[in-house]
Amino acid sequence: MPYFKTKYIYNKSEIALKKFLIFLIFCYLYLQTYAQSIIGTWEGDLGGTEFLQINIIQVNTNICGYSWDYMYTNKADYCKAYFNGNYVAASKTIFFNGYSFMQNTGGHVLIQLKATLTKINGKTVLKGYCRTAPSMLMPGGYPTEVLLYKTSNVPTIITQPMKDCVIEYKAEQKRLLELKRNTISPKKIIPKITNPIIKPIIKKSVVPKTKTLPAKPFIKKDTAIKLQIPSYKKDSILKPIVTFAPPQIINGRKNKEQSRIVLNDKNITLELYDNGTVDGDAVSIFYNGKKIVDNKKLSTTAIKINLQLDEFSTTHSIVMYAENLGSIPPNTALIIVTTPSKKRYELYSSATLQQNAELIFEYKAK
Repeated sequence: MPYFKTKYIYNKSEIALKKFLIFLIFCYLYLQTYAQSIIGTWEGDLGGTEFLQINIIQVNTNICGYSWDYMYTNKADYCKAYFNGNYVAASKTIFFNGYSFMQNTGGHVLIQLKATLTKINGKTVLKGYCRTAPSMLMPGGYPTEVLLYKTSNVPTIITQPMKDCVIEYKAEQKRLLELKRNTISPKKIIPKITNPIIKPIIKKSVVPKTKTLPAKPFIKKDTAIKLQIPSYKKDSILKPIVTFAPPQIINGRKNKEQSRIVLNDKNITLELYDNGTVDGDAVSIFYNGKKIVDNKKLSTTAIKINLQLDEFSTTHSIVMYAENLGSIPPNTALIIVTTPSKKRYELYSSATLQQNAELIFEYKAK
């Protein structure tokens, strides 16, 4: 009796131990999964002088969203800007580039941010640095320390560009899945026939068919229709002012409008630079659907384009087509537009392998 009683207690303890180990494994996996997700609102300090908030949407390794920062000394001095970038799960690091302003009250510029998920006093934080994105006005910003705490598991606001990046990702995954299905053709299975029954071949008498040619239509000579071409006076023909409708898709990619300006000069100059770290971004440029630059790399040296706008069109389209994403996605560019009347515009573009960046110029002659 003592032997059976001891064995019963041992088995019961072993089962309890196994259940406890399974519970620990489940907790570990849950915490790991939760720690890997960076979706939500993060708030904290930027260099000790500014408040910074970033709102992130994460789709696998892709991230997008918007940032909001303001000066501690003057909350009215602020800006909000869209960004997109990547999350590297192995190093728990995020990197993003600001590409377009939502709001800007003063001299704020777009930023780049790199931060790593870590623990401080038991709390998960994003710790790293940010700097201003290089441009013609600021060739290179100095790194500024950033420390952000997660305040919500969802972004404060989910804007349309954030919805678009999720939709684009899902559409791309669907396209790749369809492509994979179409490239894998199932093997034909030929059934094996055992003991086949050979049927005798019976020849049928074939009666040759006679071909009947269609009757030719009878056309009276007098029924021929004479076309009368109206005559116009030379002075009566006017060149119309038209609104150009740019193509919505170039090389299978949709165009997304990112800037729109009004120009009073038909002769303009475009200068294209890499907006951010020079990482091998290459682009082709289309004007009203016609390619004017073919696969040129962006750098700190300008790609210069002298362009004469068609004065008989009121709307003009400049499309940036990404030939690659460089080493730091997406493909971003700074476009400086200058006119003979000494007007100057700084525009930004961000293109991917699924979406082109489009700038619209509205020409209004003085």
